[in-house]
Amino acid sequence: MKRKDNEIRMISRIDKLPAVLTSYAYRSEYIREIDGMIPTVREHHPDWPIVAGRGPMPDFDMPTLEVESPSGKCHWSLPVPLNLDGCREASEKDWAKIALMKPWWIGEVWRNLRSFAQLPHKRLVWLDADARWNGPLDIELDQHAEVIAAPWWTHPKTHEDHLCAGLLIFQGRDGGVVDTIIEQFAQQCTGYIQNLPPDPPSDHPDVTREDDQKVLTGLIKRASNCDLVSLKLDYHKYCGIPDYKSGVPRPGALIDQWMMNEKMRLPQDRDRNWPPPEEARRRAARNNSSV
Repeated sequence: MKRKDNEIRMISRIDKLPAVLTSYAYRSEYIREIDGMIPTVREHHPDWPIVAGRGPMPDFDMPTLEVESPSGKCHWSLPVPLNLDGCREASEKDWAKIALMKPWWIGEVWRNLRSFAQLPHKRLVWLDADARWNGPLDIELDQHAEVIAAPWWTHPKTHEDHLCAGLLIFQGRDGGVVDTIIEQFAQQCTGYIQNLPPDPPSDHPDVTREDDQKVLTGLIKRASNCDLVSLKLDYHKYCGIPDYKSGVPRPGALIDQWMMNEKMRLPQDRDRNWPPPEEARRRAARNNSSV
C-alpha cells in the first residue's frame, strides 16, 4: 500500500516512540551475554517492553526457548530440528544453525507484537545478546513508513555491501511490505537450518556462507521498488567492534558489539579469553564516553 502524496510525515526519534525490544540466547555462554545486555537496554529505554528468549530448554522434542515477556513466561519451539553435534567442540555448522534461528524468532515476536505492548504501529528492535547500549537510540523515523533499519558494511575488496544484523529495526503495518519481508526472512532461514548452504570455495577467502544477514540484504534490495524505507545506519556507530587486544570499545560507538562469534564460531577458539568480563566492559565503555 502506497502512502498518499499529501500524507503528513511524522518524524520522531525512536527513543521517543513505543517499541518492543527482543533478543534470545541459545547456550550458556550467550545466556550470560543477554543477562549483561538487558540492563543496558533498561537504562536507556526504560519504557520499552523486552521479549527475551533463553535456551535450550530440556524435555522438549524440538529446540525450545523459554520466552520472558510482559505477558509472562511461555515456551516457543523451533519448527525444525537443529541436529547439533551436542558437544563442547561443536562445529562451525552448529554455530551457523543457531544463528539462523534469529529470523524465526523475529517472526514469532513480530506476529505476537500486540500481545506484548499496545502499539499503534508495529515497531520491533532486535539487539544481539552480546551487544551493549551506551546511550539511547537516536535514529529518526517517519512514524507511519514501512522501515527496516540496520548498520551496513561494505567489503573493502569486493565493494559488496550488506547489512549487519546485530541491530535490526522493523516498523510496519499488518500486511505491509515489512510484514512480508519478515515472513520470507523467517521461511528462508528456517529452510537453511535443515539444509545449510554450501561452504564457500577455499580459494575465495573473502566469500562467506549464505547467512541471515545476506538473506535479509537480498530481500531488502529486491524490495527496492516497493513502499519500503531502508535506513543504512553508520556501521562504526551502531556496530562498534571493540579492539580485540585491549578490549577498549570503539570511540563514538553508541552500541558496542562484543563479537561472541570470535569465541563461539570455531571449535579451536572455545578457550579464547574473549570477551572481557562484564564489569570490565562497562568500565571501559564509561571511560570511553568520558574521553
